[in-house]
Amino acid sequence: MIDFSELALSPNESRAARNFLGLSQAQAAEKSSLPAHKLKRFETGNYVPDAQFLEELREFFEGEGYNFHDEDAPGAKAKARGDVFPAGVVGETGSATDETDGSPLKNQGKLRRPQMVPLQFMRITPALNLDQVDRIFDGIETNEEAISAGMVQPVRNGFLSDAPSPATQAQAVALLRRLAENGLLYARLMGRELVPVPQGSAPAATIGELLGLAMGDLQRAVVDGDTEAQARRKGRAEPVEVLQALVG
Repeated sequence: MIDFSELALSPNESRAARNFLGLSQAQAAEKSSLPAHKLKRFETGNYVPDAQFLEELREFFEGEGYNFHDEDAPGAKAKARGDVFPAGVVGETGSATDETDGSPLKNQGKLRRPQMVPLQFMRITPALNLDQVDRIFDGIETNEEAISAGMVQPVRNGFLSDAPSPATQAQAVALLRRLAENGLLYARLMGRELVPVPQGSAPAATIGELLGLAMGDLQRAVVDGDTEAQARRKGRAEPVEVLQALVG
Protein backbone atom coordinates (compact mmCIF):
# COMPACT_ATOMS: atom_id res chain seq x y z
CA MET A 1 0.00 0.00 0.00
CA ILE A 2 1.31 3.46 -0.92
CA ASP A 3 0.31 6.70 0.78
CA PHE A 4 0.46 9.22 -2.05
CA SER A 5 0.37 12.08 0.47
CA GLU A 6 4.03 11.28 1.15
CA LEU A 7 4.99 11.99 -2.46
CA ALA A 8 5.65 15.33 -4.13
CA LEU A 9 2.44 14.86 -6.09
CA SER A 10 -0.53 12.50 -5.98
CA PRO A 11 -2.43 11.17 -9.05
CA ASN A 12 -5.53 13.15 -8.01
CA GLU A 13 -3.50 16.34 -7.64
CA SER A 14 -1.92 15.80 -11.04
CA ARG A 15 -5.31 15.36 -12.70
CA ALA A 16 -6.73 18.38 -10.84
CA ALA A 17 -3.82 20.61 -11.86
CA ARG A 18 -3.88 19.41 -15.45
CA ASN A 19 -7.66 19.88 -15.78
CA PHE A 20 -7.44 23.32 -14.15
CA LEU A 21 -4.88 24.32 -16.79
CA GLY A 22 -7.00 22.81 -19.56
CA LEU A 23 -4.34 20.36 -20.67
CA SER A 24 -4.72 16.82 -21.92
CA GLN A 25 -2.18 14.24 -20.79
CA ALA A 26 -0.46 14.48 -24.17
CA GLN A 27 -0.34 18.29 -24.01
CA ALA A 28 1.00 18.28 -20.45
CA ALA A 29 3.70 15.78 -21.40
CA GLU A 30 4.69 17.80 -24.47
CA LYS A 31 4.81 21.15 -22.66
CA SER A 32 6.72 19.74 -19.69
CA SER A 33 9.03 17.57 -21.83
CA LEU A 34 8.22 14.64 -19.51
CA PRO A 35 7.46 11.09 -20.75
CA ALA A 36 3.77 10.74 -21.63
CA HIS A 37 3.63 7.09 -20.64
CA LYS A 38 4.77 7.91 -17.09
CA LEU A 39 2.13 10.62 -16.71
CA LYS A 40 -0.63 8.39 -18.06
CA ARG A 41 0.23 5.46 -15.82
CA PHE A 42 0.84 7.64 -12.77
CA GLU A 43 -2.61 9.20 -13.01
CA THR A 44 -4.22 5.75 -12.91
CA GLY A 45 -2.97 5.48 -9.32
CA ASN A 46 -1.28 2.12 -9.87
CA TYR A 47 2.18 3.32 -10.85
CA VAL A 48 4.73 5.37 -8.94
CA PRO A 49 7.36 7.03 -11.14
CA ASP A 50 10.76 8.10 -9.87
CA ALA A 51 10.94 11.01 -7.43
CA GLN A 52 12.59 13.32 -9.98
CA PHE A 53 9.67 12.89 -12.40
CA LEU A 54 7.15 13.79 -9.69
CA GLU A 55 9.12 16.84 -8.59
CA GLU A 56 9.53 18.07 -12.18
CA LEU A 57 5.84 17.49 -12.92
CA ARG A 58 4.84 19.45 -9.81
CA GLU A 59 7.23 22.27 -10.74
CA PHE A 60 5.75 22.35 -14.25
CA PHE A 61 2.19 22.73 -12.92
CA GLU A 62 3.30 25.44 -10.50
CA GLY A 63 5.18 27.20 -13.28
CA GLU A 64 1.98 27.21 -15.34
CA GLY A 65 0.21 29.02 -12.48
CA TYR A 66 -1.44 26.23 -10.48
CA ASN A 67 -1.33 26.57 -6.67
CA PHE A 68 -1.37 23.32 -4.69
CA HIS A 69 -1.91 25.24 -1.40
CA ASP A 70 0.45 22.91 0.46
CA GLU A 71 1.67 24.20 3.81
CA ASP A 72 4.31 21.54 4.44
CA ALA A 73 7.15 20.61 2.12
CA PRO A 74 5.76 17.76 0.00
CA GLY A 75 7.43 14.45 0.60
CA ALA A 76 9.55 15.77 3.47
CA LYS A 77 8.50 13.06 5.90
CA ALA A 78 9.14 10.30 3.37
CA LYS A 79 12.57 11.68 2.52
CA ALA A 80 13.47 12.02 6.19
CA ARG A 81 12.58 8.38 6.79
CA GLY A 82 14.49 7.25 3.69
CA ASP A 83 11.39 5.92 1.95
CA VAL A 84 12.04 7.82 -1.29
CA PHE A 85 14.62 6.42 -3.67
CA PRO A 86 15.45 7.33 -7.29
CA ALA A 87 13.45 4.33 -8.56
CA GLY A 88 10.29 5.26 -6.64
CA VAL A 89 8.91 4.63 -3.19
CA VAL A 90 9.58 1.62 -1.00
CA GLY A 91 8.88 0.63 2.57
CA GLU A 92 5.83 1.12 4.75
CA THR A 93 4.27 4.55 4.66
CA GLY A 94 1.37 6.04 6.53
CA SER A 95 -0.44 9.35 6.30
CA ALA A 96 -0.15 11.76 9.18
CA THR A 97 -2.80 14.01 10.64
CA ASP A 98 -0.73 17.12 10.01
CA GLU A 99 -0.52 16.55 6.25
CA THR A 100 -2.45 19.02 4.14
CA ASP A 101 -4.92 17.75 1.55
CA GLY A 102 -4.14 20.47 -0.99
CA SER A 103 -7.49 22.19 -0.39
CA PRO A 104 -7.86 25.95 -0.95
CA LEU A 105 -6.92 28.10 2.01
CA LYS A 106 -10.56 29.01 2.65
CA ASN A 107 -10.97 25.42 3.91
CA GLN A 108 -9.49 26.06 7.30
CA GLY A 109 -7.29 23.55 9.07
CA LYS A 110 -5.06 20.78 7.91
CA LEU A 111 -6.97 17.72 6.81
CA ARG A 112 -5.73 14.20 6.70
CA ARG A 113 -5.48 12.85 3.20
CA PRO A 114 -4.75 9.12 3.29
CA GLN A 115 -4.77 8.11 -0.36
CA MET A 116 -3.92 4.47 0.11
CA VAL A 117 -4.19 2.25 -2.94
CA PRO A 118 -2.99 -1.27 -3.82
CA LEU A 119 0.22 -1.02 -5.82
CA GLN A 120 1.55 -3.76 -8.06
CA PHE A 121 5.16 -3.56 -9.11
CA MET A 122 6.46 -4.61 -12.50
CA ARG A 123 10.07 -5.78 -12.44
CA ILE A 124 12.04 -4.18 -15.27
CA THR A 125 15.33 -5.81 -16.19
CA PRO A 126 18.40 -3.76 -15.23
CA ALA A 127 19.90 -4.75 -18.59
CA LEU A 128 17.86 -1.91 -20.16
CA ASN A 129 18.88 1.71 -19.64
CA LEU A 130 16.34 4.46 -18.94
CA ASP A 131 16.23 5.65 -22.56
CA GLN A 132 15.45 2.13 -23.72
CA VAL A 133 12.69 1.75 -21.13
CA ASP A 134 11.15 5.07 -22.21
CA ARG A 135 11.28 4.09 -25.89
CA ILE A 136 9.66 0.73 -25.13
CA PHE A 137 6.81 2.32 -23.20
CA ASP A 138 6.37 4.92 -25.95
CA GLY A 139 6.28 2.11 -28.53
CA ILE A 140 3.64 0.27 -26.52
CA GLU A 141 1.58 3.46 -26.25
CA THR A 142 1.84 4.09 -30.01
CA ASN A 143 0.65 0.57 -30.76
CA GLU A 144 -2.22 0.85 -28.28
CA GLU A 145 -3.38 4.08 -29.90
CA ALA A 146 -3.24 2.50 -33.36
CA ILE A 147 -5.13 -0.56 -32.12
CA SER A 148 -7.87 1.60 -30.56
CA ALA A 149 -8.21 3.60 -33.76
CA GLY A 150 -8.25 0.49 -35.96
CA MET A 151 -10.84 -1.36 -33.89
CA VAL A 152 -13.61 1.04 -34.92
CA GLN A 153 -12.90 0.88 -38.67
CA PRO A 154 -15.82 -0.58 -40.64
CA VAL A 155 -15.59 -4.00 -42.31
CA ARG A 156 -15.65 -3.74 -46.07
CA ASN A 157 -16.76 -6.72 -48.10
CA GLY A 158 -14.99 -8.05 -51.17
CA PHE A 159 -16.16 -7.55 -54.73
CA LEU A 160 -19.40 -9.52 -55.22
CA SER A 161 -18.81 -11.26 -51.88
CA ASP A 162 -20.11 -11.18 -48.32
CA ALA A 163 -16.64 -11.99 -46.97
CA PRO A 164 -14.35 -9.23 -45.71
CA SER A 165 -12.26 -7.70 -48.47
CA PRO A 166 -8.51 -8.43 -48.67
CA ALA A 167 -7.82 -4.90 -47.45
CA THR A 168 -10.06 -5.38 -44.39
CA GLN A 169 -8.39 -8.72 -43.63
CA ALA A 170 -5.00 -7.05 -43.94
CA GLN A 171 -6.04 -4.28 -41.52
CA ALA A 172 -7.16 -6.87 -38.96
CA VAL A 173 -3.88 -8.77 -39.30
CA ALA A 174 -1.95 -5.50 -38.92
CA LEU A 175 -3.68 -4.94 -35.57
CA LEU A 176 -2.82 -8.50 -34.53
CA ARG A 177 0.77 -7.74 -35.40
CA ARG A 178 0.73 -4.68 -33.16
CA LEU A 179 -0.67 -6.81 -30.33
CA ALA A 180 2.17 -9.27 -30.92
CA GLU A 181 4.70 -6.42 -30.92
CA ASN A 182 3.45 -5.25 -27.56
CA GLY A 183 3.80 -8.76 -26.20
CA LEU A 184 7.43 -8.79 -27.33
CA LEU A 185 8.05 -5.35 -25.86
CA TYR A 186 6.60 -6.31 -22.47
CA ALA A 187 8.77 -9.44 -22.53
CA ARG A 188 11.86 -7.28 -23.18
CA LEU A 189 10.98 -5.11 -20.19
CA MET A 190 11.12 -8.25 -18.06
CA GLY A 191 14.40 -9.37 -19.60
CA ARG A 192 13.15 -11.95 -22.10
CA GLU A 193 13.90 -11.80 -25.82
CA LEU A 194 11.28 -14.11 -27.31
CA VAL A 195 12.13 -13.43 -30.96
CA PRO A 196 15.86 -12.67 -31.41
CA VAL A 197 16.88 -10.50 -34.34
CA PRO A 198 18.64 -12.66 -36.97
CA GLN A 199 22.29 -11.86 -37.60
CA GLY A 200 23.53 -11.68 -41.17
CA SER A 201 21.57 -11.89 -44.40
CA ALA A 202 21.03 -15.65 -44.74
CA PRO A 203 17.49 -16.78 -45.65
CA ALA A 204 15.26 -17.86 -42.77
CA ALA A 205 15.57 -21.56 -42.01
CA THR A 206 13.00 -21.78 -39.20
CA ILE A 207 9.68 -20.18 -38.34
CA GLY A 208 11.45 -18.33 -35.53
CA GLU A 209 13.98 -16.83 -37.93
CA LEU A 210 11.12 -15.80 -40.23
CA LEU A 211 9.45 -14.05 -37.31
CA GLY A 212 12.78 -12.50 -36.40
CA LEU A 213 13.05 -10.99 -39.87
CA ALA A 214 9.49 -9.64 -39.64
CA MET A 215 10.02 -8.17 -36.17
CA GLY A 216 13.64 -7.08 -36.60
CA ASP A 217 12.86 -3.40 -37.07
CA LEU A 218 10.80 -3.43 -33.87
CA GLN A 219 13.88 -4.10 -31.75
CA ARG A 220 16.18 -1.92 -33.84
CA ALA A 221 13.81 1.06 -33.69
CA VAL A 222 12.28 0.78 -30.24
CA VAL A 223 14.86 -1.02 -28.11
CA ASP A 224 18.09 0.05 -29.84
CA GLY A 225 16.93 3.49 -31.01
CA ASP A 226 18.12 2.99 -34.59
CA THR A 227 16.94 6.07 -36.53
CA GLU A 228 16.80 4.29 -39.90
CA ALA A 229 14.60 1.54 -38.44
CA GLN A 230 12.41 4.18 -36.81
CA ALA A 231 11.97 5.89 -40.19
CA ARG A 232 11.07 2.58 -41.84
CA ARG A 233 8.43 1.86 -39.20
CA LYS A 234 6.92 5.34 -39.52
CA GLY A 235 6.93 5.07 -43.30
CA ARG A 236 5.09 1.76 -43.47
CA ALA A 237 2.16 1.99 -45.86
CA GLU A 238 -1.33 0.89 -44.85
CA PRO A 239 -1.44 -2.82 -45.75
CA VAL A 240 -3.83 -4.00 -48.46
CA GLU A 241 -2.83 -7.68 -48.39
CA VAL A 242 -2.45 -10.12 -45.51
CA LEU A 243 1.17 -10.99 -46.36
CA GLN A 244 2.07 -7.31 -46.42
CA ALA A 245 0.50 -6.87 -42.98
CA LEU A 246 2.47 -9.82 -41.59
CA VAL A 247 5.93 -8.99 -42.86
CA GLY A 248 5.71 -5.47 -44.27
